[in-house]
Amino acid sequence: LRNRLVMPPMASSKARPDGGMSDELLAYYDEKSRGGALGLAITEHCFISEQGRNRVGQPSVADDAMIDGLAALAEVFHGNGVPAVVQISHAGAASAEPEKRLVGPSDVATPIGSGRAPRALTGEEVADIPCQFAAAARRVKEAGFDGVELHSAHAYLLNQIGRAHV
Repeated sequence: LRNRLVMPPMASSKARPDGGMSDELLAYYDEKSRGGALGLAITEHCFISEQGRNRVGQPSVADDAMIDGLAALAEVFHGNGVPAVVQISHAGAASAEPEKRLVGPSDVATPIGSGRAPRALTGEEVADIPCQFAAAARRVKEAGFDGVELHSAHAYLLNQIGRAHV
């Protein structure tokens, strides 16, 4: 990295309703990464599965159909001379979508998000989540990004697992 100035992940809600890259989102990141000041950029958190989506407007890495849009975003950053990583996440019980059936490590509501009690994930679902993270990371790599960051804070699923027995 050319310096230690890092653009942190900040939710913009500018992706298409399906989580695909929009012109508005590409322009947003172009504006933020122009000028040569950044040493690294971290995208806003992108959902690894529809079950793990937090909100409409959140970018997706949940399907191979998203790779071309992600590649366009990687080109924006690299065209501006900025290495970039994609933050990937599963919202779990912290999802802000009001109609969504929430899931979590237990049926205990998280203090962040809707406050609704989630359905406890099944053993099969728990076993599949690492595979979903791995598939998302593969898509990020195929799109040409420089790395991946796992979102495990703010009461999202990976953070909920540590709090399941609290």
